[in-house]
Amino acid sequence: MRPSLAAARRHATLPLGLTAALIAALTLALTIALPPTGAEATSQPVGHIVVLDGSVATDGTFQVAGNDSLNLSAARQVIESSGATIEVDLADQIGVLLVRATPEMAAVIAGSTLVEDAAPDFAWKAFSSRDEALASGELTLLDPERVPDGGPETTADPLESLQWDMEQIRAPLAHEIQSGGRSVDVGILDSGIDGFHPDFIVDTGGTNVDCARGRNSVIFMPGGPGVGTPDPCIDNQFHGTHVAGTVAAQANGIGVVGVAPNVTLVPVKVCDTSGYCYASGVVDGITYAGDQQFDVINMSFFVDDNEFQESTEFKCQSDATQRAFRHAVERAIQYARQQGVTPVAALGNSDQDLAHPVDDDGQPISNECEVVPAETQGVIGTVSLGRQSEKARYSNYGAGQADISAPGGNGTTGDCTTTILSTLPGGLYGCIQGTSMASPHAAGVAALIVSQFGKLGADGDVKLSPTKVEALLQGSAIDIGLSGYDECFGNGRIDALRAVTGDTSGLADSTAPHCPEYAE
Repeated sequence: MRPSLAAARRHATLPLGLTAALIAALTLALTIALPPTGAEATSQPVGHIVVLDGSVATDGTFQVAGNDSLNLSAARQVIESSGATIEVDLADQIGVLLVRATPEMAAVIAGSTLVEDAAPDFAWKAFSSRDEALASGELTLLDPERVPDGGPETTADPLESLQWDMEQIRAPLAHEIQSGGRSVDVGILDSGIDGFHPDFIVDTGGTNVDCARGRNSVIFMPGGPGVGTPDPCIDNQFHGTHVAGTVAAQANGIGVVGVAPNVTLVPVKVCDTSGYCYASGVVDGITYAGDQQFDVINMSFFVDDNEFQESTEFKCQSDATQRAFRHAVERAIQYARQQGVTPVAALGNSDQDLAHPVDDDGQPISNECEVVPAETQGVIGTVSLGRQSEKARYSNYGAGQADISAPGGNGTTGDCTTTILSTLPGGLYGCIQGTSMASPHAAGVAALIVSQFGKLGADGDVKLSPTKVEALLQGSAIDIGLSGYDECFGNGRIDALRAVTGDTSGLADSTAPHCPEYAE
């Protein structure tokens, strides 16, 4: 539910702490959630992703094996007859069922001609937990310092001067023309959002985080939904709140200002307190975004562990579990786009040329392996830039994979002048860097584009097709690096001012450094 105005005012007057969350590029180690074996297997069903055979019909619905009315009920019956339990039914939208089953049950399901893939759910550690980050020094909390309260006479948020990233993409100038509309929804698929952070609250307008439409998509975790809390408006750790602030921290005289401060944020929880993100949750979250017809979604989750075969940074068709996830995500993205959703994702932090990736020994990784969701067709993959518009040393890139570039930081721990300042749970602030931070800048500009050029429907909602959004986002970008599209920066550095004015005339920044991979 939305908080009451009185509650919003109470939160808005809380003292804020200026926090330096000092995180270098997040180092992510993956853990596969393997199913139980032996005698234990039959007594402990685990989550499985079941991808049904079929295709999308002309009306946008998924048709199981060419005849949905005949085969969908049969497919459900196969699962129920095996003894498995259907936990989440996404068959009508994308032909996917999230079920709880033992390996024996899953084998029966996979043997059906109506099933394309059936594999156990898995998780990857996408972010450090708060305690882990504090212990390692990635995250440092400073003694609270008072941040001035806002008021009618306040014309700027007190930390705005530290937001070099917003200056780089000319967001303050864009806000004079368009700062976003409340009817434009941006889904944050992450660890949740602290929906009552003071920087998401305006006394006269309440919070711009829609808690009522938020969703907990983390389904199969041990210990119950959420592992910590299923409430999407309580951040499981800190990552989601930081991403959300970059998109839409409000211009309320408190803290920082986001790229599109007046849009509505919707939290979709796909990661838990420990920083693990779940395949089933990602599929459910993307599909939910389509069901709700969000305008934009941001997906700042990825893996940057270079230990090939010990990591799922690259999801391979030859691996049954990863193949099931890939197919389910591909269908979910296609469905979401059909519903008007523009998907934006972080490209990853391994400094990999995704067009020619290599393992730790320098050996080529097969082209049948891809980073998901960033390389999924229909997703805008975002490269991370430093303060001088250089490619961040950790950022992935690659011809055909890099769509756009945005500020994500390229500095050192503790230096907020070269990393990204944004909101943290509990009314705090901190600096982090990574492609996780670049992606929400692009998502924010996409939301400004929808706000400026979208068409108002009879239901009072503003919409703009994903094709038009991505064309304007990329066409308005400022060319950096080599002339035209290139492997390091894609179509260039996003520019909020050019985006809201619809300026797609060619413009280059000759002062921006070339990518080291092809520098002379």
